[in-house]
Formats: sequence, structure tokens, C-alpha cells
Amino acid sequence: MCSSGTDGGLRNCTTIINHQVPHEFSDDPKKELEYLTFSLGLSYHHTAGLLTAVEMNTLCVLSWDGLMVFVTAGITHPDPAGFSESVPDSSPGTINIIVCVQDFLDQALVDAVITVTEAKSLALFDAGHNFAGTVTDAVIIASEGTSRIRYAGSGTESGRRIHEAVYVGVTKALLRQSDTKRKKPSFFIRSGIGGHHWVLWEKEHCPYYPCHFAGQRCDFCYCPLYPCGDTTLGDWIEKPGQAPVWACTRCVLNHHPVITHHLLKNPEASLAELKSLYSKIT
Repeated sequence: MCSSGTDGGLRNCTTIINHQVPHEFSDDPKKELEYLTFSLGLSYHHTAGLLTAVEMNTLCVLSWDGLMVFVTAGITHPDPAGFSESVPDSSPGTINIIVCVQDFLDQALVDAVITVTEAKSLALFDAGHNFAGTVTDAVIIASEGTSRIRYAGSGTESGRRIHEAVYVGVTKALLRQSDTKRKKPSFFIRSGIGGHHWVLWEKEHCPYYPCHFAGQRCDFCYCPLYPCGDTTLGDWIEKPGQAPVWACTRCVLNHHPVITHHLLKNPEASLAELKSLYSKIT
């Protein structure tokens, strides 16, 4: 991963955290993350973390095949070019962006930071602001896979997807700052059905529920292990002129209540661990 957060830079990690702190927070960020990771039973040295006063119920999560983007956005402290703009002091003031991708080399990780910044700035300008970010903004780009993609500028396919997802994420997250009724994060999926567009997914309005069996849990309707590549659970689907897409239509693993509960309590659980647990209860 490549991070501008506490203990950032280029390094390996197992866990990424976006942590909410009080509006008046002034403690040592490193100590705060150390205490947090220890309380969660995680390794601080293998954790990348960002801090924000933005409420997590305004978090926007965006999914596009193997790309996942997480955005929390507040604009109390714009950069020097925007100090003339009046922004309420009571609102939190950091834009944190986390991008999870597949198969990026270190060069592409750094390239993606530029792409994210371009998309964030454009979203702010299009929302009517005269600044490109806040003085406390932070970003993490993380990759797992074979490390084969070298470039992630907005002119590449990978960069184009990151740019679009971040632009949509920042735009939606800013709007949610004024939505006092919002009780949970928002999850958007890039759909190609009926023309390419972003869809807000909510279990309560899902026309396909239940898609597998009565009593299933849909906390992981869009699996955090995707694409797992385990052909006992899913299949690679060939698309003309495109890279194969992983389809997990046959998989019910993360819909079983016991597995879902285990993964929520143990977010670092491996696929092998989940499959072993599943075999014991079925």
C-alpha cells in the first residue's frame, strides 16, 4: 500500500482503518492508532490507518468489479486557496479516501494517488467550492495480487475507473454531510444493466432478496474476498475484448449466518479458514 496517513509511505499491511475521532481531537495520531489496533487485537505494524472527525454513517463505499473505494468527506479546513470561503466550524474537515485494487506495482500505487487527487479536486469544484481539498486530507492506495499493472493515470483503464469512482464517492459523501437522518454508510455498485450507472444498494429494497436461501445474511452481498478465484465457489466469465470477470453466483459461503458473524468479528479471516468453518456446520 501507499499511504499519506500515520506511518505512511510504501509498505505491506494486512488491515486498513478509517477511524472516527472527536471533533476537538488533538492527541498524537500515532498513539491513537496504536491504542485502537491493540484494542481490536490487531498488529499496529501491519495496519494502515487514517483519522477523521467525519461520522462513519456518511461513509460512501463504491464497488466496481475488483475496485473498492471508501470515502468520508468534510470540508471545514480548505486549503489556502479556499480560506476565503465560509464553511461552518461545526462540520468536520477532512476528506479521507481509501482505494483497494488488484495487481498494482508500486509505481501504479503512486500514480493512483495523483488520479485520486485529480478526481477529488474536480468533485469539489463541480460542487461549487473554490478549493482542491482540505489541509488534513489523506489517501491510501492498497493492492493485492500479482503486481503486474505499472500505470494508473486517468488515461489508463485502471485510472479511469479510479477517477470515476472517487469523483462519485466524494460527490455523494459531501451531500451526506447535510443528511442528519442517515444512520449507516452508503454502498454504491457500478452496474452495466440498462446502461452504465452507479446504483445505491440497500438490502431493504433489493429485488433479488433472498437470492440463495431463506434466512441468509446479506452483510457481504458484495464479498470482501472478491475475486477469490476459487473455482469450487465461482467461475471466470469470458467477455469479448475484455479481461475475464469473476462470477460468484454459485457461492453461498458469506451468506451463511455463522460465516457472516465470524467474518464480521474476524475481518482478517482467510478464505481457507471460512471454508473450513463452513464445512463443519453444513
